[in-house]
Amino acid sequence: MKKFFAIFLSLVFIFFIVSPSISFASPTKKNKIAVLFILDRTSINDFAKYNLPNIKKLLDIGSLALMNTRAAGSYSEPSSYLTIGTGTRASAGEMGSLCFNKNEIYGYTSAEKLYHLYTGKLPQEGNIVNLGIQDLINQASSLNYTVTPGLLGELLKRNGIYVYVLGNSDIKTSSGISYNRYAPLIGMDKNGIAQGDVSEDLLIKDDNSPYMIKADYEKLYNKFVEYSKNGGLIIIDPGDLLRADVFSKYTPPSLAQRYREKALYESDKLIGKILSDLDLSKDLFIVVTPYPSNQDIQIDNLITPVIIAGPSYSQGFATSNTTKRQGIIANLDIAPTILSYFNIEPPVEMLGHPIESIKYQNALGYLINADKMIVSVHNARPLVLKNYVLLVVIVLILYIGLLFLKKEYLKYLTPIILGVMTVPLTFLILPLLGPLSLYLNIVAVVVLTGLIDGLIMYFVKNDLDRLMVISLVTTITIIIDLLLNSPLMKNSILGYDVISGARFYGIGNEYMGVLIGSSIMGTMALIEKYKTKSVKILGFILFTVAFWLMVLPKFGAKVGGFITGFMAFGSTILMLFGVKINKKTFLIMFISMVILLFLMFIASMFFGTTTHMAQTAIIVRSEGINSLFQIFARKLQMELKLIRYTIWSWVLIISILVLFILSYRPTGVLKNIFKNYKYVYYGFFGSIVGMLFALAFNDAGIVAAATTCIYAIPPILLLLQRKV
Repeated sequence: MKKFFAIFLSLVFIFFIVSPSISFASPTKKNKIAVLFILDRTSINDFAKYNLPNIKKLLDIGSLALMNTRAAGSYSEPSSYLTIGTGTRASAGEMGSLCFNKNEIYGYTSAEKLYHLYTGKLPQEGNIVNLGIQDLINQASSLNYTVTPGLLGELLKRNGIYVYVLGNSDIKTSSGISYNRYAPLIGMDKNGIAQGDVSEDLLIKDDNSPYMIKADYEKLYNKFVEYSKNGGLIIIDPGDLLRADVFSKYTPPSLAQRYREKALYESDKLIGKILSDLDLSKDLFIVVTPYPSNQDIQIDNLITPVIIAGPSYSQGFATSNTTKRQGIIANLDIAPTILSYFNIEPPVEMLGHPIESIKYQNALGYLINADKMIVSVHNARPLVLKNYVLLVVIVLILYIGLLFLKKEYLKYLTPIILGVMTVPLTFLILPLLGPLSLYLNIVAVVVLTGLIDGLIMYFVKNDLDRLMVISLVTTITIIIDLLLNSPLMKNSILGYDVISGARFYGIGNEYMGVLIGSSIMGTMALIEKYKTKSVKILGFILFTVAFWLMVLPKFGAKVGGFITGFMAFGSTILMLFGVKINKKTFLIMFISMVILLFLMFIASMFFGTTTHMAQTAIIVRSEGINSLFQIFARKLQMELKLIRYTIWSWVLIISILVLFILSYRPTGVLKNIFKNYKYVYYGFFGSIVGMLFALAFNDAGIVAAATTCIYAIPPILLLLQRKV
């Protein structure tokens, strides 16, 4: 018995000795490893152009995407890094990249003493300090939304996850050192403190590298091995790609390419060594390019590649609910992805979403072509749209001039007026031609518009019928495209701009106005022609489909679209079926809209999806009603800014002036037109209601109001020609 008892006590003792090691070895969040490898100043074309075996290995097992690199304020490298670390768009000033090991000398004393001088605090929990942390906090507080510098590092630290930062992109010249230490902006805590090493000790002399220095890859790897024993997030920035990119302005292109290739090859080798120490069935590896090269910036290619490999990621595209597009993510998505990997819920102030994977065989080839299309749209958009808006304004002014001076010449404006209405349709089908240069885009718009108008004018002889056909074809094309997940709108000059990153999915303000204006006026012109009950019912169905495509979660749940569409379509439908629109009717309709919107908002708060409305609801639930007022204030500021600076304002202003003039001269003509064409009047009234609500309840509503006008005004002009 004593022998049995002794054996039992021995087993218990062994169990308590061994059990801690068993617990430590289990796959808890503390021994997980996430590596964020900085491959700065890189383009997606580099992955295909150069021999990078370990990058190619990652592409075979991981997910690839193009990343929007937009930050708050002016476009800058430290702001892009800081945005990754905050999970929302942030801005960093000149001091943002002043990160040092605390024992390094900067200027006249140690970084530790300077940090204490700037902040009044002592860096006790880390050996890297950001001297500009207070400046970053001050800049964040000037924004009208919540930004917390160091949020990613702070949340990881609070949850017992280690964060280490390694490497720098310093440049040494005869005039001194340019400190480019951006990586700590991702991994520091809210006090601007991080663990790791960003000192000059991680650089070595190399006569064949830009500025005769390069990263000490052996030290970087050894540091990684040392830190990886504790698990956590390890951020590695070799820095040689930035040095090669900056140095390229002093060398011939062939030599610049050689330095770039060398930096890529060295980084690729380090990636290979790190991957050999990881288990991607449980560890996470992200290759990210926070900022594009100088060459890409010159051509306005401001999107960069990201590769992510690890559990739940497979060969193909990376995507997120921020963009809802295969192969497209935002820099806002990196922090939520890392937090989710460590089983930490991303806070509501992080506007990004965790990155997901979509299986696909040749993501690299697809995204190289997508990159060309995105850049083509971004570069063509300002000039093409500016000239289109200018054409609309000139036509309206010319029409009024001819109306009072040379009425007999008004008929020559008919093809141009129809052309103005056709251009949004042209913009929608233009992506079928693939990526084009700026001038080829302009030529293609003119040729396609002329071709479409020529066919319509040849087969349809009546002006009002031509207007009806153009409007309805535009409406149906938009609806079909939305049902197919917007393959055309995503690449349209009048659609999204991935580089600017204002919207990635759903219907944007430009085509929202086009859809509302074209569907209402096209349908009313059709009813004016046939006046049958079945056509009226068909119109009601068309309005319903168009409305739900603007507001359903799958298509973006656009709040401004809900308000605008409800009031515009609602007014038109009520008039169509004989209900008189007066103050009482309008008030009932408005209250009904507010109640429905409130119910949708509450549903989003508790059963939220990833739409803009759901995200707003979650923020309000978390931060209170004041956050909603902040959102309204931000949108109002944006609207006022756009009204002042966007060229679309001129379309709206001139359209209003034209309507004002036509209301008085020629006397009674406009009133007679509305009397004789009552369904056209219903459409005109509904469009004007939509225009006003688009302007009042949408950020960038001036654009939606202006594109609605493109279809509201021309029918009046064409009918007016018959009466004068």
